[in-house]
Amino acid sequence: MENSVVERQLQAYNDKNIDLFMSCYSEDVKIYDFPDTLTMEGQVAMRARYEKLFETFPNMFATVDKRIHHGKYVIDHEQITGRLEGAILEAVAMYEIKDDMIIKVWFLRN
Repeated sequence: MENSVVERQLQAYNDKNIDLFMSCYSEDVKIYDFPDTLTMEGQVAMRARYEKLFETFPNMFATVDKRIHHGKYVIDHEQITGRLEGAILEAVAMYEIKDDMIIKVWFLRN
């Protein structure tokens, strides 16, 4: 599963490759704060947000220390560095996959 769409988007995120990153998501992708707070919808909004993140935090880097594959879902426990001086941000991301595209993401944050 190394070449899964979730792994591809993680690599693109870490490389700050916005085009490759966005190619992993459906046109009408929905991003939620768990469980059901819609925070972003569609590629246009998502691209604008992540372009700004990539520009603002060029040293931002995410690692996954746990990944669970369950049917059409992939759940990652992520650690992000490079956003807050010396701090490691932790999040859980749950991705819903359809036709090798990410169609929904839920974030669980500390």
